[in-house]
Amino acid sequence: MTRFRVSAACSIAVLLLGVPIHSGDAIAGMLAPVEPAKENAPYARVYLALRGCTSCAHCRSAIRQMVRSGAGSGTARVTTDAVEVRYSKGPVPLRDVIRRLAENRLHDLTLVDVLFEADGTIARSPEGDATFTLRGTRQSFPITLAPSLAKSDRGQPVRVTALVQGWREKGELKLVAREIRRES
Repeated sequence: MTRFRVSAACSIAVLLLGVPIHSGDAIAGMLAPVEPAKENAPYARVYLALRGCTSCAHCRSAIRQMVRSGAGSGTARVTTDAVEVRYSKGPVPLRDVIRRLAENRLHDLTLVDVLFEADGTIARSPEGDATFTLRGTRQSFPITLAPSLAKSDRGQPVRVTALVQGWREKGELKLVAREIRRES
């Protein structure tokens, strides 16, 4: 009991009076300023926008299971209106992740939109078509670039945020670039 009183009194004195703390003190470690950890952007992210029941525990659990079964090495996080799947390395089974939620059998759940964010390079074919290739893999997707995003420095490492099209049909997935940032 006495130890508690002494440590509590020391803590209060430090906080109220600004008593200097020496690095050897036990309290110094507890009161050292904590800097928030910088979160590095993952290798890739898939955002799946949802409409419908995502608030009840049963539906959230079912959504997590559907996403995990198609996400491969990705980790999923479910919010009230979306699912975010993060990848620390490639490849990204984009079609599988999307299909699991798009073909769900829940009574009131609809996949509305899909955004994809990843590191890679953009290259143009001789015909003028652009392709986005994920960094460190041979996985690539056709990509549409708005004139404001089409720059001459293609082939450089970039971070692309794009809307995914074609997931409602059985055909090829296509990206529509929304933002392109050069990686440094």
